[in-house]
Amino acid sequence: MSGVPHRVDAYLLELGAGIILLAIVNVLFLPHDIGFLGWQPNPALALVAVIAARHGLREGIMAALVMAGLELACRLGRAEDLSWSMMQSLQTYVTPLLLLSTGFLLGAIREERRRETEGLGQRVRELEDELADQAVRFMAASEAKHELERRVADEGASLSNLYAAAQALETLDIDRLYPAIPQTARRFLQADACQLYLLDGDVLRLRAAEGAPPPLTELNPGEGLAGLAIRQGKAQSLRDLMTISTAEELQRAPFLMAAPLTGREGALLGCLTVTRLPFLRLNPVALDRLGVVANWAALAVDNARTHERTRARTIQDDLIRAYTYAYYQQRLAEEEARAARYDRPLSVLIFRIRQLELIPAARRAELGRVLSLVFNHSLRDVDIVCRYATDDAFAIILPETGAEGAAGVAARIEREIAAFQFAPYSDEDRDLEFTVRVLPVREPGQGPARGQGPRG
Repeated sequence: MSGVPHRVDAYLLELGAGIILLAIVNVLFLPHDIGFLGWQPNPALALVAVIAARHGLREGIMAALVMAGLELACRLGRAEDLSWSMMQSLQTYVTPLLLLSTGFLLGAIREERRRETEGLGQRVRELEDELADQAVRFMAASEAKHELERRVADEGASLSNLYAAAQALETLDIDRLYPAIPQTARRFLQADACQLYLLDGDVLRLRAAEGAPPPLTELNPGEGLAGLAIRQGKAQSLRDLMTISTAEELQRAPFLMAAPLTGREGALLGCLTVTRLPFLRLNPVALDRLGVVANWAALAVDNARTHERTRARTIQDDLIRAYTYAYYQQRLAEEEARAARYDRPLSVLIFRIRQLELIPAARRAELGRVLSLVFNHSLRDVDIVCRYATDDAFAIILPETGAEGAAGVAARIEREIAAFQFAPYSDEDRDLEFTVRVLPVREPGQGPARGQGPRG
């Protein structure tokens, strides 16, 4: 609540200062035209526009009412014959109505922007909280890793190999995590072959394996040793299904041990299995170890999937901090609706790099930094840089900008890039080649939005 009086005081001071300035200019330069009645548009419009655009709807309307009252008072005061016909004349109220319309329109736009900014701020805070929660979970996974290392220390396994495998499970990259799980299980149990099956619809599908190829690539979650482990909610061995008395029987069995991977909410993620293990190692200690690896793997998979979902929802692109293509489609629809509502111009620039595939991977990061500098120097804060439908293109939304203004922005971008003389291709004498295309989405007076914006 303490911020409201300061905001009100600020706009009242600006309004008072503007009225005094207009009065001084009026007296010094146009003493015969008090109130600028002969000027169209009246300079008071500029004062109302500034206050409305800076402070919002309520302040804009208040400034408009004050200026409209002063203008009307000046007009009536200068009238030689104050008649009823003059009071009924529309000409008497044109400027006051224009002042009120300006204060309302620009104030409403300012309030809309303020709400958008607050919404984005709230979204950023939510993402920060979610990432903080992931950090806590990641720390829990690290603690589980250290517990696993302590249990390994009293065995004959190679600590350096186990530690290297354990480090792989700390990653949030799913493509690296899946192979690391059976690798860790194999080394920790000193087994000959381990597999990771993950739930895919109604079946458990093989995602990674260590050692000899497994006999099955798909498992039924309700059958066999894997089904028993899932129903019991803990690691199970073949001894729990049947009696194993000889090494031959052990070798013929499709699976020797299985442990379920269960998420934090109790949902089944998959199953970790062992198909080859020395006969003497099929004991409760090995089963307990498999359960530890499975619990640790489940936590790592859950964290990685949560991280992947969070990254998919983010609106920032890592290369040049551009918004994603999905956000571009959403934001363009919002900007089109706003432009149609207030009859304002809207344009989009499509910036496309030619022959991106000829730029070496080592130069891609430098290319991103160059484009980031160019966009920062050439665009306004309200302009929105997004990824486009392909990797070699960006879409730049230009609010309050018609086709002519967008062409000027495109020319400025071209000049900025030319000034860098950046040669990213394998042929070092060849400067960056690109195109900048202007797409006028809407011009004033076009009528209601037709839903034909450039959505890729």
